Amino acid sequence: MSRRFNDLTVIDTPRVDESLRYASSLAAVGVLVSREPVVTRAFAHWLDKRLTEADADAVISIGAAHKVAYIDPKWPVVHVADALFGPLVDYYPKYRPLNGRSRRIGNALQRQLINRNQPILLTSDWAARSAAEYYNVPNDRFEVAPLGANFDLEPAPCERTSQGDKLKLLFVGYDWPRKGGPLVLKVFKELRRHLGDAELHIVGCKPAESFGVEGVVHHGHLSKTDPAQAALLESLFRESSFLFMPSQQEAFGLVYCEACAFGLPSIARDTGGVSAIIKNGENGLLFDADADVETYVAGIREGWADEQRYLAMTRAARAAFENRLRWHVWGATIEAQIRALGQRDDDD
Repeated sequence: MSRRFNDLTVIDTPRVDESLRYASSLAAVGVLVSREPVVTRAFAHWLDKRLTEADADAVISIGAAHKVAYIDPKWPVVHVADALFGPLVDYYPKYRPLNGRSRRIGNALQRQLINRNQPILLTSDWAARSAAEYYNVPNDRFEVAPLGANFDLEPAPCERTSQGDKLKLLFVGYDWPRKGGPLVLKVFKELRRHLGDAELHIVGCKPAESFGVEGVVHHGHLSKTDPAQAALLESLFRESSFLFMPSQQEAFGLVYCEACAFGLPSIARDTGGVSAIIKNGENGLLFDADADVETYVAGIREGWADEQRYLAMTRAARAAFENRLRWHVWGATIEAQIRALGQRDDDD
């Protein structure tokens, strides 16, 4: 954004956000602290003062509905999210214990933001469709704008000329169960029976069930802020055959965008907003939500057996990054929305 606007002020609340993350565990007993009126009104009061000090012309809210919903209506807001409150709490199991009060105040806050009649950008057709249905508003109330891959410096293109001598699968995620880790391991074991030298590289966690499995390599947590660890992570993206993360729930999935940046096709489950990133047979393999181990094994073997088809997927993955899944593209959409808001205010 700083490349598009001369005067950009970042208003962040890291300490409060960290406290709210800890408090989010209360969702298990029915309470969502971040949507409590005392919290949302305090955010609004504080932000109004900060925005006045910054002499802001517009506000870009990234997943911060609880912070901006009740700010002064004079501030034009472009809100960005991977899903809105109602569909999100119905989708993720961790929110199912929420009590009626937390759901009511959360939905009231979300409707407040919708009723501002200012742009709301969602990352997928799934998010836009589910929001329109849940809040009973027209589909065109929301615009779809996928986020970009999370890099300070974009990876240089590097076209693959061969698929390599062995199948290397890469899993990247902290939440092994929700990200589909148990399924990954079952599929890998079957693939290993057919392709004796296949490898599975696991980043972000060290699940006990994967130890002792031949062909599995554990890398643990790799920090992008540590040069050596960042270099290892990049080499895994460049040298693997597929990113394999069949999440049980995934509102979007930035790691799929990151894989595309390296020309790495993804294997994923068709759930939530994943299909906004992965197009089956183009830049990866997208399986039905209820697909079993045998279906994954057959699909992966078929995709891997045809080298030209596989190489076409690697090229399509990089093209998807360059054309759809990079911050430059997302930033152009945000800029257009902000300038349209300014024009609308001038017309008024």
